[in-house]
Amino acid sequence: MNDVVMLEAALFQLRTGAEDVDAIYAPQLELSLSLLSNAVAAARDGINAARVNDMEFALADLGAAIDELPAADAERLAAPLEMMRDDLARLKESASLDAAVVARIRALQSRLRERRAAIERQTYREGGDDTPLPHPPDELRGDALPLRDTLAAAGFATPALDTLIEEPESLRFHSISEIVDELDVIAG
Repeated sequence: MNDVVMLEAALFQLRTGAEDVDAIYAPQLELSLSLLSNAVAAARDGINAARVNDMEFALADLGAAIDELPAADAERLAAPLEMMRDDLARLKESASLDAAVVARIRALQSRLRERRAAIERQTYREGGDDTPLPHPPDELRGDALPLRDTLAAAGFATPALDTLIEEPESLRFHSISEIVDELDVIAG
């Protein structure tokens, strides 16, 4: 059996177990199951790191919804939830980003954080500071270009990183934070 079929089997068991959940909890549980179902359905078109991340996010949301259920309902859903987690963990191992890509992400984040910290220091210094900021936007753009291509090939959208690449002169304190956060979500 391929990995998506295993996930669909676990999802079916989760849906079956959720049918008897107390009506008060049913809407949130159904929403979480729908998100997970959509993420698994997208994986039918092919597995990549972005789709695995989407499934992982949806599964975490479902796990949180199940944790809020009465004990009897939560116990009934525990086994299929654990099966889904195990199947997704195996899938994540095979489809995760290469360690070298994650290292490049972390290196770019480090340079971005250095620049953000320098901007913050300049903001709070009396009379300003004429010291040039580290890692000029064009340098960061050069680092971001190949990374964006690699992440796009893995299925990730990178709107904040795209802005750095397309408009490096627009790089500011808050946009740096957006890029760092976006890359955190991708790198996990």
